Amino acid sequence: MRIAVPREKQPGEARVALAPESVKKLAGAGVEVGVESGAGDKAGFRDSDYTAAGATLMDRASLLDGADIVTCVNRPEADDYPRLKPNTVLIGFLKPLDDPAGLAPVIHK
Repeated sequence: MRIAVPREKQPGEARVALAPESVKKLAGAGVEVGVESGAGDKAGFRDSDYTAAGATLMDRASLLDGADIVTCVNRPEADDYPRLKPNTVLIGFLKPLDDPAGLAPVIHK
């Protein structure tokens, strides 16, 4: 199982879905964690913090293509949805009432 941590793209967003400490616990339990390079920069976490915790740094396309679970602060970008395999679990603030049609590609996949 792979948990993916993509970089947040929304303007002004400084959070990241998983901190290195959480990644270390997941990796210690045998879970593969992929992190998009630069995902933690604005939150004060370096890529080296994630690799030291047991994560694999990946480009966004590769990260999303093989993810079983995607952790995110905000809803993924619309162009990310086609990369997700069926039954991928999204964990984050998806805000379904703000833009219900924006989640339709995921719900109906």
